[in-house]
Amino acid sequence: MPSYTQESLSPFLFDDYHDAVVHFHGGQTSTEKVNYNLVESALYFIDQRDGQVKVVADYRGIDSLVIVGRTFLLDGKNALEKVSSSPTMYIRFNANSTLKPPPVAYGGTSKLASVDVYSTAFFQGLGSDRKAKEHEVSEIYHDYVIEHGGKQKKFSNFKQLYRIYRDHSEILEKYVADHELDFNDVKGILALCRYAESL
Repeated sequence: MPSYTQESLSPFLFDDYHDAVVHFHGGQTSTEKVNYNLVESALYFIDQRDGQVKVVADYRGIDSLVIVGRTFLLDGKNALEKVSSSPTMYIRFNANSTLKPPPVAYGGTSKLASVDVYSTAFFQGLGSDRKAKEHEVSEIYHDYVIEHGGKQKKFSNFKQLYRIYRDHSEILEKYVADHELDFNDVKGILALCRYAESL
């Protein structure tokens, strides 16, 4: 199982751009170098034609992405990583951030990068230029989505998970206490959900 923690508090999910196989509705595929911006909920990629960093603005044509062996679905503008098939479970990464203050020193320069916003899901076409704002990330945290009873159910804390399994909430509370689980410990939460499904 891959590591779901980041070495630094970066607005990006990955430390660099990685090759991704992009699966489109209709069966087409494309290989692109991508990274996902947690603060902006935006998929950045390096355009193969000109080497420029750009942003995909319309995800409707994308079915899924496979990045370094990890599968992501795009739900609206949020990337959900599939972390389990039994039970079917996804994780959504979130970031708390503030805009970096503008430089105050004389002659200081901004590192803001110009990016093109692509208006189609097929990594083609021109969009409007915009500035990517620099953020200071103070926290990375997770939401989860689990398929239970034939429906997708989201939970953002232990209490919401207990409500999904309300018939076993006391047993699950004891499990969490006994294992001293942290809600951002993906492997631990996955083990908890598998235990809940077994009850």
